[in-house]
Amino acid sequence: MPFVGLDSWSLNEAYLTHQANSVRELLQGLPTNTHVFFTAHSLPERVLLDDPYPEQLLASAEAIAERAGLASSELAGSNQTWSIGWQSAGRTPEPWRGPDILDCIKEVSATGSAEGVLVVPQGFTADHLEVLFDLDIEAADLAAQLGLAFARTEVVNADSAVMAALASLLFDLAEI
Repeated sequence: MPFVGLDSWSLNEAYLTHQANSVRELLQGLPTNTHVFFTAHSLPERVLLDDPYPEQLLASAEAIAERAGLASSELAGSNQTWSIGWQSAGRTPEPWRGPDILDCIKEVSATGSAEGVLVVPQGFTADHLEVLFDLDIEAADLAAQLGLAFARTEVVNADSAVMAALASLLFDLAEI
C-alpha cells in the first residue's frame, strides 16, 4: 500500500458535524449565557510563523460555531458567544500562542459575561493527558472555583462517521 499524507481535514463535513452536534447537545444542559471556547495545543510563536495551524483552527471554529448556531464574540447581546483559547503550552522561556484557556476562563468570570463555559478541544483527536487533565481537572476546577458551570465536548476518538470520512479521503488520495 502506498504512503499518502492528508494535509488537512479541519473543514471535513463529518468532523464539523460531529463537533457541532456535541456543542449543541452540551449547551442544552448549561446556562443560556454560556461562552464556548474552541481549544488546540499551543505552540511556540516561532514555530507558527507562516504556518497554517492558527488559521485552520479559526476556520474550523467558525464553521462549527455556525453549524451550532453560536454568535461571534464580537456580536453584542449574544447569549452564546465563542472564542479561541490555547492550552498545554510548554514551560520554556520563549512565548507560546495564547491566550491560555485558564486565562480565558478567568476573564469570562471577571467580566461577568457568562455563567458557564463549554470547552471544545477541537485540536485534539483522542483522549489523552492534555485533554483529560488540563481540561477535565484544571479547567473544570477553575470554573467551579469561579462559580461557572463547565462542560467539555468529547474529542473525536473513533467516531464512526468521522473515521469513515477520513478513510474515504485517504482512499481517494491513494487512488484505491
